[in-house]
Amino acid sequence: MNITQISLINLFLFLTSFAFSQPQNNPPNPPVKALNNYVQFTNESIHGLMVVHRLLENFNQEVNSYVDLQSNQLNFFANKDLPKNIFLDEEDWFYKTSPYEWYNITKAESRFLKPEEAKILNRHLEKIKKIIDRVNQMRFEWESFIKNNDLQKEENQTEIYRRMENGVDLYENFYLEKEALRKSLKKIYQKNYFVQKEYKSLGVPVLIKIHNNILPILKSMRYEVTGSLPVYTKRLEENIDELNSIVNIHSRYKMAKAAAKDFLVNLKKYQGGGGFDNKYKLYGKSYFYHNVELVAAFNNYSGRMMRATNEMIAFESNNQLFLVEEPHIFKVIYPKKEIQRVENQPVIEDVPEEINDRNVVMRQQNIVVDKKEFTLQIFDNKQVDGDIISINFNGKWIIENQKLSKNPFKFKVKLNPKGENYILLHAENLGKVPPNTAALVYYYKGKRQQVVLNSNLNESEMIKFEFDESK
Repeated sequence: MNITQISLINLFLFLTSFAFSQPQNNPPNPPVKALNNYVQFTNESIHGLMVVHRLLENFNQEVNSYVDLQSNQLNFFANKDLPKNIFLDEEDWFYKTSPYEWYNITKAESRFLKPEEAKILNRHLEKIKKIIDRVNQMRFEWESFIKNNDLQKEENQTEIYRRMENGVDLYENFYLEKEALRKSLKKIYQKNYFVQKEYKSLGVPVLIKIHNNILPILKSMRYEVTGSLPVYTKRLEENIDELNSIVNIHSRYKMAKAAAKDFLVNLKKYQGGGGFDNKYKLYGKSYFYHNVELVAAFNNYSGRMMRATNEMIAFESNNQLFLVEEPHIFKVIYPKKEIQRVENQPVIEDVPEEINDRNVVMRQQNIVVDKKEFTLQIFDNKQVDGDIISINFNGKWIIENQKLSKNPFKFKVKLNPKGENYILLHAENLGKVPPNTAALVYYYKGKRQQVVLNSNLNESEMIKFEFDESK
């Protein structure tokens, strides 16, 4: 048996042996089951994206070896070793129920929801389906281009890297759409189907808290905005202390508890300057710990924290919403030789008039900056009264549920080279003294500048960036 066969067998075992299924002794509530179908579809799509992700990393390394960087193969299988469509999986290599099967089930059973709910959720469903279709198609397009073009030629090098940057966009778009779906599911569930229930096992509510606390940790690492990681880590430690105080011999509980502890250990390694696999040196520390250590403990296919937690939820209740897993980050590694780097950030022609059901208002002149990539600081410029905010930058929620203080919270942003650039303050509460007010500090030509944004529960203030090209 060769290395490729061993790698594939291990991968198949992760996905098939531990595929999530709901216990049959607890028939689900039809509307809640319909909501949970969307979670099942999304989670299985994430598993398929992980397989494609490994192929794409190898293609990137192969292309780099043509230029001047030694190829460093991270995985040992290729397109020929895998199903033609990983998300359809007609030969049942990866799933008990494939993403395409979940897609059909989800569409069919959306009839148990209110029409307006089904319309919102099916819009997310179709967008995610379109992304995974494109990702599967892309793996063959890259392979064909590499085989049929001379990669010693500069124009072919530029084109293949452009295509790889499209892959980065697809993985990022999946993440954003996953988050949008998760929030829509939560909103619909809490408004129409949530029933307060005491779980049989004390550990289940704690595992749900762990899930909710881990999401911002992984998001911080995705965008390398890690200023709040110590706070998130402390919360996770408190969660695990709660788990340790609970006696529960259920095998699923033990599995989730072990995975949560493994997650915390690796999170502390990341923060404490721990080393990482030299094969990922060019990808960087955040990429390695997010993709290889933390997501592996969190998702179904390895550490199985979410698989075990969702099965505990299903085992104990027929009226609870399942939890969503987290997709990998995809990143393009360029060779040392200077290759034209392609910017594939989406061009924003017009700023939105509404975000998250709130009106967007612009009350001030643009922020003028002299760098395309820079650091912003945000803090409570008035009375510290418990204001909690989220920050949207060019359509992405880069900070969520951040409590403001007098100490500035720092984060980096990078402007799109074309189109509009904006930042929006979303109030999660009003604090003790409405409205929610935050000061934003930046530097222009070496001098400190400050603007103040105000938002409430009906309106979110936005301000646009303007790049000064003068020297």
